Amino acid sequence: MEKTNFWNDAARYGVIMALVAIVFDTLGFYTQHALVSLMSLLLFLLLLTWFMKIRVSQYGANGYGYGKCLGFMVGVMLCAGFIEGAYMSAAANWLFAAKYDAMMSQQIGLLENTGLYTDDQLTLMARWLRSPLWLIFGSMVGSAIKGAFFGLFIAAYTRREPQPFVQGADSARPGNDGSTDSDPDDNTRHE
Repeated sequence: MEKTNFWNDAARYGVIMALVAIVFDTLGFYTQHALVSLMSLLLFLLLLTWFMKIRVSQYGANGYGYGKCLGFMVGVMLCAGFIEGAYMSAAANWLFAAKYDAMMSQQIGLLENTGLYTDDQLTLMARWLRSPLWLIFGSMVGSAIKGAFFGLFIAAYTRREPQPFVQGADSARPGNDGSTDSDPDDNTRHE
């Protein structure tokens, strides 16, 4: 059984998830094809499942339950969301500012046509769409929600319950030294 640090692993896998998302975000600036979105979703699901299987296998017979799996996936996605949000901030303000403005002006135009928002509200929304803090925060929240939703299903598939009858499986549990002596609370007399 090899245990590793939760946040180190979450950050490592989050960087990989963010890099893949950045590639698809950049493709999204140039094409709005449904096939690109489908490929992005499938690759996201495959990577998240693969990372979760790696994490579960590190815990061996001690298991890695449903809640731990779900929590780990949300942690991975929070790290990925932070990096993706930082990239989107740079893309919106410097790298692809013209393309980003074109995409967001369509969105603001749709909101304007609903008649539900005042000009001040639309101006505030347009300013928020360029704000680095809002982009990072929104990306982190969006990624965490996406990770939690898909994590509900992936965690059910990848979890591993502890195997109580495997020798050494209890050695990592708190308060257990792994000895095979009789139970100290057992008041029966052995002769």
